[in-house]
Amino acid sequence: MATQALPAGPTGSSTSRNNGSLDSTLPASDLLSSPDIISSPFPTTSPIPIQDHPQPSNTTMRDLQRARAPSLSLPWNISPKDSGSSKSLSKQSPILGPEGATRRQNSAPQLATITLPSPASSINEGQKAGIMRRISQRAANTLQRQSRSKSRDEEKGGPVIMRHRSDSGSVKDLGLQHHSRSDDEDEGVVQDTDGTKDQPTKIKPTPAPAPAASSAVVVIPGALQRGTLLTRVTRKKTSKRTFKLDVQSAKVTWDPSKPSSRFFVDDVKEIRVGADARNYREEFSVAESYEPFWFTVVYAEHEEDGKLKAIHLIAPDKEHFVLWTSTLEKVLKYRTEFMSGLAVQGDKFVSEHWKNEIASKNGSDEEEMLSFDRVERLCRRLHVNCSRRYLKQKFTEADVENLGHLNFVQFQKFVALLKERPEILEIWKSAVKDQELGMTRDEFWLFLRDIQKVDVEADAHHIDRVFRKFCRKSRRIERGNGIPSAVSAKDAESRMSMEAFLAFLRSQAFNPPLLTTVTEQDLDHPLNEYFISSSHNTYLLGRQVVGESSIEAYIKVLQRGCRCVEVDCWDGDEGRPVVYHGRTFTTKVLFSDVIAAISKYAFLASPYPVIISLEVHCGLEQQTKMAEIIRSTFGEHLVSEPLLPNSLILPSPKDLKHKILIKVKSSEAQEVAIALADLEAVKDAAAANIGQPSRTSTMAASGSGSSESTSDSLESDSHASASGDVKVKKKKKKPKKIAPALGQLGVYARGQKFSNFALPESKTYNHIFSLGERTAIKFCKDPDKKVALEKHNVRYLMRVYPSGYRVNSSNFDPNTFWRRGVQMVALNWQTYDLGLQMNEAMFASLHDHTGYVLKPKELRNIKPTNDPVADAAAARLRKGKKLVKFSFDVISAQQLPRPKEQKADESFDPFVEVEVFSADDKAKGVSTVEGGIEAGDSKAASGLGAPTRRRTVVVKENGFSPIFSKNGSGKMSFSIQTKFPSLVFVRFSLYNEAHSGDRSSMFASYTAKLISLQQGYRHLPLYDHQGEQFLFSTILVKIQVDPIQAVDSQPEKSTTLDSIRTGVKSVLGLSSGKSSSEKHIER
Repeated sequence: MATQALPAGPTGSSTSRNNGSLDSTLPASDLLSSPDIISSPFPTTSPIPIQDHPQPSNTTMRDLQRARAPSLSLPWNISPKDSGSSKSLSKQSPILGPEGATRRQNSAPQLATITLPSPASSINEGQKAGIMRRISQRAANTLQRQSRSKSRDEEKGGPVIMRHRSDSGSVKDLGLQHHSRSDDEDEGVVQDTDGTKDQPTKIKPTPAPAPAASSAVVVIPGALQRGTLLTRVTRKKTSKRTFKLDVQSAKVTWDPSKPSSRFFVDDVKEIRVGADARNYREEFSVAESYEPFWFTVVYAEHEEDGKLKAIHLIAPDKEHFVLWTSTLEKVLKYRTEFMSGLAVQGDKFVSEHWKNEIASKNGSDEEEMLSFDRVERLCRRLHVNCSRRYLKQKFTEADVENLGHLNFVQFQKFVALLKERPEILEIWKSAVKDQELGMTRDEFWLFLRDIQKVDVEADAHHIDRVFRKFCRKSRRIERGNGIPSAVSAKDAESRMSMEAFLAFLRSQAFNPPLLTTVTEQDLDHPLNEYFISSSHNTYLLGRQVVGESSIEAYIKVLQRGCRCVEVDCWDGDEGRPVVYHGRTFTTKVLFSDVIAAISKYAFLASPYPVIISLEVHCGLEQQTKMAEIIRSTFGEHLVSEPLLPNSLILPSPKDLKHKILIKVKSSEAQEVAIALADLEAVKDAAAANIGQPSRTSTMAASGSGSSESTSDSLESDSHASASGDVKVKKKKKKPKKIAPALGQLGVYARGQKFSNFALPESKTYNHIFSLGERTAIKFCKDPDKKVALEKHNVRYLMRVYPSGYRVNSSNFDPNTFWRRGVQMVALNWQTYDLGLQMNEAMFASLHDHTGYVLKPKELRNIKPTNDPVADAAAARLRKGKKLVKFSFDVISAQQLPRPKEQKADESFDPFVEVEVFSADDKAKGVSTVEGGIEAGDSKAASGLGAPTRRRTVVVKENGFSPIFSKNGSGKMSFSIQTKFPSLVFVRFSLYNEAHSGDRSSMFASYTAKLISLQQGYRHLPLYDHQGEQFLFSTILVKIQVDPIQAVDSQPEKSTTLDSIRTGVKSVLGLSSGKSSSEKHIER
């Protein structure tokens, strides 16, 4: 093997040298796969033995910062002698099974192969069921899975989490995803509806698998299980710790004396190396020579409600670096693929868990059978949250020989009984004439057209492809279950089985709950005609006063489709501006790191423009530095001058694809504002017969004066005031000046301090007002200001942000300001409350990640036509109320997660509550509902802040497959009068009925915009309190939305301005009658 030299790192030498005696090195790939024992690949300079529990040894930050020269050697390199030579990395031991038993070994020797237990089997007997999945960004790109762990160390488990809501892949026309593969390809391996691949199947009954066989193998080096020395870097210090990979609990630990010194593999979101982790290394002032050995693990701390954390590590050499990063990635991928296979729950699902349970019997000679206790325990691990009585009933049905044990065939039947969906059978019977042969193409078309309300004529060829795909799936299911086909292969091609029909209904790709059609024409309006997904204090991961500032917060919101982020800039040390919540206890992060993170992640989720809202508190020198960083980092993506120099309208999102806009106040505008203020003072003095203003005042009024000249003018006015008995108002605190280099970057989002809607600066096409929540609410309560606010937002941009009193980072109802046409309703994205749920529902309605939604017609400036009468009628229709009628039949739920605060012996009794939110002022009689069970006062006022509520019956002791709609009891019909049909939102919340006088607790929810919901039978995904999607949990709802109808308009309340106009007309004797066009409209 040829010698491979590594780049010079902290050791100052390549790995081809080991005190001059090492002839060759083992590539990192061989470390993970080769069963051979090869001479130690580690260079050695200062040997330190690996101990199980070493005493902490600290290295100060100054030591690392001084290590600039590559000739310096690592003080923690591992010696072959002290670390067990090559055996420290190549020797591996069997991994314990579910109950601590070792797996049975194959007869063939497998020196370096370790079988990683399945996620379900890696939980000890005392643990609760389940795994939470998180994967690295690399694995996510392939598997589209993210998760988090709600387990409490090794004693408490939680349901499986798949991904964040806005991380889902996009789907296309008609809600039926277009598949790239040919329908005529070999069906031995076919892409499944859930994105996983079916294994090739054989046409014969599946025998019980041998326990020794393993469907997946992951090499876990023994060195990682015993522990290797890594250097951990924090803000205060660096320290050497022994990091271990505990396979049984799937976690990494580094300090046994501290339970918090660990992270779970399932909680890992991303592993960053090289340039991706450079910002952290530079932030801690660690030498560049350490970069090849540095890796950062970003994970969610489930004990702190999913708070993002990062641990920064330096490996002693390249081999250890590759060993840790590659092994973690492989474990993540394995566990993700396995849990993805569970979603299908086919033959692979059954055989894997059968093998795990049999293997856990400590190699006894007993016949391969499972008792009820073992089956029940397995069900708890897999979140079959139902009563023991229900499980016993299914177990007895499968135990046809009444032996009290199940063999493999009976276990298959038991799983099939659990998976039965009687509610789907009813749908099947109503849609299919010959249920034994299956669904024909014509029946599938009729089901889509009449029940699912799909425009089948729009893409007939694609729908035929979908039908053929699920016909093939029918045959695969039959072969996998060992069931002979009832018809010939030719006839089977045109028939869909009930199991395949269920797979179609469950598919989020082929039967999604949301409308997904979007065209470029929807994104070619000016920016002011869109709602824009926006974030407030984006840098914070937690609370407003004592939270942590991190670039991870920017990465997270950009990955979720946010298009407007906020950056609070302050003067930092050594001339480097920093970002944090000023005058609070929040931590700081470098401005350059924030801009670098935005540059990297800006367009991963959406190609449409990102707006950076700068809150500038820096001095002029560091402002200039900020401008340099922005220009050098964004390069050609930065909009630094107008696209069309002479245009007086804003460009569209389509025009600005892959562009960065800067929202910042303009230095020129501030000087003009100061000059205008001085001019007003001069006019006041002139009105008081003081004479001509002084020369300094005239200079200031001309707009050429600086802040010093402003001060001079006030002194002059004060002096004149003393002689002329004129009182001059005390000058307010001057705003911070903006450096020209920075101010000129505000091309299409020039920040302007609000004074009055009538001032000239309020009419410039590229200005934007930023209003606090309380100020904006005051405007909305004043009739005249409300009209001016709405009129302004038709043509110009506005941003509204949460009140500073929301120290817990809570959010307001965004409908409060969307209905006034505010484009950027900025929210605290670190808090997944109702406000943020509605925000994600708003921007999930089109293409999931565009971050731009065209405002409804009533909030836009509609171009007039050549028919004034028709225009007037259309305008009245837009402003009038509409009747929106819709119904939901909440039918059932599947595999609901047990609430984390619920005790194991407490009954799990779920029910569903439906809430409807509208954007109109609260009033009585505007909303009615029939059906369901009353969840609030049905006679109370409804509207903004007062949703209409209804709920289902409570299903006792069944969280696995509760059915809520027996004999139509789950159907609820709503009727709402609203001016804004596009701002009606619906939230489906899952509750566990209260026990012992406690309040019922919500443990999962799904929020959607009404006009975005597809009709018919839809499986709605469910999300936890952090916005992470449960992998298997859904609710089945039948949705019906009637066409929107106009409501007879009622006289609008007159404003003060209207009253004045009426009075003037009366005094002048003008007719108050209606114009002929108005009379024509009424007729």
